[in-house]
Amino acid sequence: MGVSEKVMDALRAGILLNERVSTLIDRVERMDRDLRRVNERLVRLETMLEIATLRQGLTPKIE
Repeated sequence: MGVSEKVMDALRAGILLNERVSTLIDRVERMDRDLRRVNERLVRLETMLEIATLRQGLTPKIE
C-alpha cells in the first residue's frame, strides 16, 4: 500500500467520522428538545395538581 493510498484511506475515514458526528449532534439536539417538552409538561401537571389540592383544602406534599 503506497503513501497516496494511506492518505486517501485516512481522508475517507475522516469524512466518515465527520458524518457520524453530525448525525449524533442532530440526535442529541432532538433529544434535548424532547426532554425540554417533557419537562414543561411535567411542570404544568405539577401546577395543576397543586392547584387542585389547594382547592380541596389539602396541604400539598411536594418533594
